[in-house]
Amino acid sequence: MAVYLVTGAAGFIGANYLHLLADWEPDAQIVAVDYIGFAGNEANLDPVRDRIAFEKADIADFDAMAAIYRRYGPDYVVNFAAESHNDRAIVSPGAFMRSNAMGAQVMAECSRLMPVTAHVHVSTIEVYGELAQGAQWFHEGSPLNAKTPYSAAKAAGDQMVRAYMQTYPELSIRMTHCANNYGPYQMPEKLIPMAVTNLLRGRKVPIYGDGSQSRDWLHVADHCAAIHRVLHTHLDPIPAAAATDPALLPIFDVSGRCEVTNMEVARRVIAELELDPGEWIEHIPDRPNHDRRYLIDPRKIESTLGWRPEHDFESSIGEVVRWYRDNRGWWEKVLAEKGELGFDWTDAGVVER
Repeated sequence: MAVYLVTGAAGFIGANYLHLLADWEPDAQIVAVDYIGFAGNEANLDPVRDRIAFEKADIADFDAMAAIYRRYGPDYVVNFAAESHNDRAIVSPGAFMRSNAMGAQVMAECSRLMPVTAHVHVSTIEVYGELAQGAQWFHEGSPLNAKTPYSAAKAAGDQMVRAYMQTYPELSIRMTHCANNYGPYQMPEKLIPMAVTNLLRGRKVPIYGDGSQSRDWLHVADHCAAIHRVLHTHLDPIPAAAATDPALLPIFDVSGRCEVTNMEVARRVIAELELDPGEWIEHIPDRPNHDRRYLIDPRKIESTLGWRPEHDFESSIGEVVRWYRDNRGWWEKVLAEKGELGFDWTDAGVVER
């Protein structure tokens, strides 16, 4: 019986992975770890509560994580745990550095000292920074050029994982970078769930600046399937040439090949609720240092691992909107516990709204 250790399990992507993993691996033992920070929501685990062992722990706490490794002896580790909101990172960057950088190192070290079959470190497109004008996309060999506190903390964790890949070749550790995810169980501080939950409360959709910021959109179920594929694929040893070519490291960029602007996303959500976009969009001051555009090329994972996305943004956005409409109790409880999740960047100070 395989033992899976999944961190950040009560977050958006981690919880979706657990829900799918319980179906994919009905005989597996699943250990879900989360410290239930701001983005954690233990209610996300309810659909699989009878299938998991839940451990409340901080991945940056080596002693706590080592104890969990010793207790369960995991075969497979997937590290989703991260603080992941750019706005909140501007307000409190320290918490992001702890989880995203130190936490990544602690997890890699535990998997090195208490060997596992495979370990996947889940990262983000944002570590590459902003796509240059005229550039087509980023890829696994692109330099890390993070420019926000959130993405810089993730890039720091990436650098440590890359170091582990090459320093400890006996450690089977892999990494993914994902495009912007969308789907159920996402915190209403992110664009799509914020738009839906605002509209269902009779509020307008807040759009930063002119709304022309462009993103690469990926359904969370497709992302989870990609991670599972990376986790279970046999990979050849890292070649010596990877020392100067990071594209040769076991890193896989995951994208749905779907570029949509923030304004167009808002318009589609509003249309799904049969409202008039002209009446329900509110332009608000842009956040500091906001990336304008980023895309990644998924050719490596497509060609070497045979992964392809199954969800089309045009059709699945409606399903996602309906999920938030039909699960009002879930997000109302989140808002009651967390408060309003938007930010007001009107002046030099930061004011939560």
